[in-house]
Amino acid sequence: MESYSVLLERARAKLPPVRTGGERFQVPDADVMTDGKNTVIRNFQEIAGVLRRDPAHVIGFLAREFGCPGVLDLPRGVLKSRLAKEAIDLRIKEYTQKYVICSECKRPDTHLQKEARFTLLVCEACGAQRPVTMRRTVEPEKPKTPVVVGEVYRLTIEDVGRRGDGVAKKEGFVIFVSGATQRGMTVNAKITKVLGNNAYAIAQP
Repeated sequence: MESYSVLLERARAKLPPVRTGGERFQVPDADVMTDGKNTVIRNFQEIAGVLRRDPAHVIGFLAREFGCPGVLDLPRGVLKSRLAKEAIDLRIKEYTQKYVICSECKRPDTHLQKEARFTLLVCEACGAQRPVTMRRTVEPEKPKTPVVVGEVYRLTIEDVGRRGDGVAKKEGFVIFVSGATQRGMTVNAKITKVLGNNAYAIAQP
């Protein structure tokens, strides 16, 4: 019967090669900008690439931790809340410790492996395994609009567009009203279409 050391060496020989070599593992700081009420991580795909993790898994973790919707717009990641860069960097560090770094040899040469109902963090350097909890990606919520297609609203025309349509607003929502051509007039407008942050309507008699 073969000795334990021989079996151990044989097992190690079957492990995939360590991918980081002698290079120092360094996760880039988040390149963050705000866009209205959203926080955009402009180098998100680069960060996920260094971590060697699915970008959807990373954005799902961040969205869950911050309690807000998250969405991929590669190479960017978007979180639907105004967040500080320092807070994002801290959460990415926490993700790295939980889902990337081996708890035994402290190397980042790992991958996630599904086993039945469990997900394991498998180290490619020392062979250690430990269970981790996967988090689902939080999908962005559909924005709530203050107007509904088919409904009629009393609106005041604040401006006239280049095409001659009146421009009104309701709770910050821009509505283009066909048949309303005078600034300052008040009309009954029937909503015909809602598209993004805009709506289109027809002035009613």
